[in-house]
Amino acid sequence: MAGIPSRIPVNTSELRTRESNSEVLLWQSRYRLGVVALIGGAGFLLRLVGALGSGNAIGIQTLGMRATLGSLLLLVAGYVGVIVGVMMWVRWTRRAGDLALGLTIGADLLIIFATVYLVTPPSGYERALLLSFFTLQLTQLNFGVRAARTTLIAIAAAYLALVAVAIDNGATLQWVEELWTLYLFTLGSAVFVGLYGNLRTRLDHIAGLFERAQEGDFSLAYDVSADDQPDGITTVGRAYNRMRTQLYTIVLTDPLSGCLNRRGFDQQLVREAARGARSGSDIALLAIDIDHFKAINDTFGHLAGDSAIRECGALLRATARLNDIVARTGGEEFMLLAPDTDLEGATQLAERIVQAFRNADFKCVGSKHRITVSVGVVADNAMDADIAEGLRARADEALYAAKRGGRDRVCVWTQGLRAVAGIV
Repeated sequence: MAGIPSRIPVNTSELRTRESNSEVLLWQSRYRLGVVALIGGAGFLLRLVGALGSGNAIGIQTLGMRATLGSLLLLVAGYVGVIVGVMMWVRWTRRAGDLALGLTIGADLLIIFATVYLVTPPSGYERALLLSFFTLQLTQLNFGVRAARTTLIAIAAAYLALVAVAIDNGATLQWVEELWTLYLFTLGSAVFVGLYGNLRTRLDHIAGLFERAQEGDFSLAYDVSADDQPDGITTVGRAYNRMRTQLYTIVLTDPLSGCLNRRGFDQQLVREAARGARSGSDIALLAIDIDHFKAINDTFGHLAGDSAIRECGALLRATARLNDIVARTGGEEFMLLAPDTDLEGATQLAERIVQAFRNADFKCVGSKHRITVSVGVVADNAMDADIAEGLRARADEALYAAKRGGRDRVCVWTQGLRAVAGIV
């Protein structure tokens, strides 16, 4: 039976990203509201007691102490209004797109730089960069590298604007020193984003793998080799790959026959049809039915019937070729998918299967009872991926014709005829 494909890239959907963003914004917003109260209140109080430096803040020099206090209160109120508004919108829609992220991050940076401008002397402006790094860290870890890069650019622009305003108002700042400070901050932040920039993408990749697994699709594996710097996510990926093989067996394999079950076979059929459509190759399908299976149950009992299914599954897998896919799709019904196989090759394979059953000794029924099979064969060039259902319908038609023709035989479906049966 064909193995599980090792890896196929996972495309993260826009819907899942927005849903994830909404969950992150909701829990972060509660902390934002608490932190802004601490920053605004503590900053102003420290300024009042002179703990923020000997020089006056530009805001206080320009507006005065009373107006600065009022501005700070308005700033905090406006920030709270934006965050609460975003929370209400996200909670209502359960989605958070670029606008919600932009408003939240923009509000973070605005209150940080505005608070520093209002209550901090120019000599302490690097505190704005220190506080901004926490916003950058939250953005990168939860919203991805693109949002982090945009945030870093906004931080740099805000810091340059802050320094420019201070110098215009007579602050004794040197552009060379401030640019050097900004360069060191940007360099360190860029290294951080570079090291952890794909964290969100990798987490979304694993989430996509588990979603597919939930639907019974285990064809995708986590690409451990792509992690140049293995970390905790790599460990999770390796654990998923180990679990994937076990779950594939549990969910997609028929425990009695040892073959694929209907769900697993449907996935393989669709996948091979799509692959054949891309390459323009032939694909064959064999519908196989155990003859007079009810008589086995009635004569020897249901335990013997289960043993018969088990032995038949083993014989089919042993007779099939390396890349053939064998599945039990019903009580005593099996399907064999033969990729890259034309009608002649499929017919020869079907005849070999019928002959193998004629020659086999089944322990479940002893030497007094023979187990035979009827086989319907169809093969076609995979012109498009929709060929899967057509192949299955024609294989079933050929199988029914084989059973009507006396069983223990191969019946080939041909174009223009319902079926042409022949006794092997």
